[in-house]
Amino acid sequence: MVAPSYGFDLVPVIRHAWWAWSLEMAQHVCVLAVFAIGFLVDPPATFAVASALGFWGLFRLMVRSARVVLPLRAKAAMNRWLRKTRWQSESDELRQQTRLLRLSGMGCAVLIMLLPLTAAFSRVPLDNVTRATAFLALLITVVVGARGAAYQWRLNRMHGADSPGPQKLTLRQQAIKDQQSHPYVVYRRPLQSVVEVEPEDLVFELVDEDRSPFVGSGELVHRWLPPLTIQLLRSVKDPADLKKHKSMEELEPPTPRFGAHELVAYLKAAMAPMGDTNDPTGLRGFTMRDRLYIAETDVPPRPEWLRKRPDPSDVDKIIDDPYGAVHHFLEIGASATGELVTTVFLRVTVKGRALSLDFAACALTRTPTEYHVLNGFGENGASAVVRSTLRRLFNLPVEVAGMWHLAGAPLLLTSAVRARKNRMLKPRRGMAIGAELSIREEKSTPWKHAQLDEVTIHDHMKLIEQRLLKAVEDFLESHGLDTSAFKKKATSIINTGVLNMGGRTEIKQSAIGTGAQVRADAREPDKNPEQSSKSEGDQ
Repeated sequence: MVAPSYGFDLVPVIRHAWWAWSLEMAQHVCVLAVFAIGFLVDPPATFAVASALGFWGLFRLMVRSARVVLPLRAKAAMNRWLRKTRWQSESDELRQQTRLLRLSGMGCAVLIMLLPLTAAFSRVPLDNVTRATAFLALLITVVVGARGAAYQWRLNRMHGADSPGPQKLTLRQQAIKDQQSHPYVVYRRPLQSVVEVEPEDLVFELVDEDRSPFVGSGELVHRWLPPLTIQLLRSVKDPADLKKHKSMEELEPPTPRFGAHELVAYLKAAMAPMGDTNDPTGLRGFTMRDRLYIAETDVPPRPEWLRKRPDPSDVDKIIDDPYGAVHHFLEIGASATGELVTTVFLRVTVKGRALSLDFAACALTRTPTEYHVLNGFGENGASAVVRSTLRRLFNLPVEVAGMWHLAGAPLLLTSAVRARKNRMLKPRRGMAIGAELSIREEKSTPWKHAQLDEVTIHDHMKLIEQRLLKAVEDFLESHGLDTSAFKKKATSIINTGVLNMGGRTEIKQSAIGTGAQVRADAREPDKNPEQSSKSEGDQ
């Protein structure tokens, strides 16, 4: 199955990828046809074109190597004159780049001599070979330049369109559209791996993001560990009874006063005003839906939910079953910019005559800066088409050398034809249907580099978290249940810092136990030499 999409639609991405691949393959086919026809009609000219492209590529490589070698040689001469010690890394780089410069220069010299030598051996006048070579080179230039112009024109058209998605979907695109918003999510349990941890780098993982079932939602940044549990006891309203101690048997009803699906329905109604479009202060990009998570190993051979989506009654049955293989999570998301997505997951279960709330929050960070080039000034329009064409022509040797990608085209097309049919409906031995990866999650900014967006993510997370806790409190009070213990735990959760936040705690230069000692490692550099020298002076 396709991983769930958060804040974006996967269908336009797939369609654009196919357009880009089709343009690339069309260019390679045309270039290959030019070489094939040229070889049949005029082999010397075809050989001369290949030599010219090779000379172009080697000349660019020679220039790049020279730009590295010349400063390093000047620095080496200065070090010898000043009798300074040279770094081994600089010496190795100078030696490698010098060798590369010599090889590329020798290759350019050989390729320059190939054109007259080819004309001499073929006994064809040099003028005729030159004209035929120029004609074939012009054809290749037109093909590569047309591909660059068509690619940028397609980007401009998609950038200015009201809706990036296609009007008519293929069978595969329709399947992707259905699966990316399907209530069921099939996740893969991680394989057990043994990782040796150095004693000096002892790490305690507060949130194990590698075991997160919330595929596609980004980094797991917050979770209640353990889940919030509260006993379902009747509230005591009589002032006379407040002074008397009552046992758990007296306060505990024989059966729960509500089902888990009733609380979920109440939370949906209570959380909906946060995303009111008529409210200017409402959360932007607010979404709320049911998600049903099941491990890949627990999927039955012929699940009915692959053919049709579950009804609300089926979802309620799953919510009320705390021990089933399918876990229900109420998914609430918010996105201030359309790209930075905060998603909160809440699982409500009633078991052991107690209410259990499993809360998790995930953050999908921004995409890399190079993905936003079209939004810059002058990066779309006619000038962008011209620049795209010139870039392709400047990299002409690389574009022509990419013809080897044609070897993988038949296999890719065969796989695409097979993917038109939903092959998950027919079980096969060893077939896996869990999502292997999420493209959006794979290309998002690493969490450690998203410090500027961390405040926004935690802000949205706390807003949703506090409203959920208040809604649960109101629901329990409306059913005549005691909420004193719940209020204390909720206040503790809201005020908690590092204990409930994601991340890791590193312990270095520490000793635990009676008589333990710490030996400072002299090999570890001092991270703050100024502060160290100041403290030594004070002593």
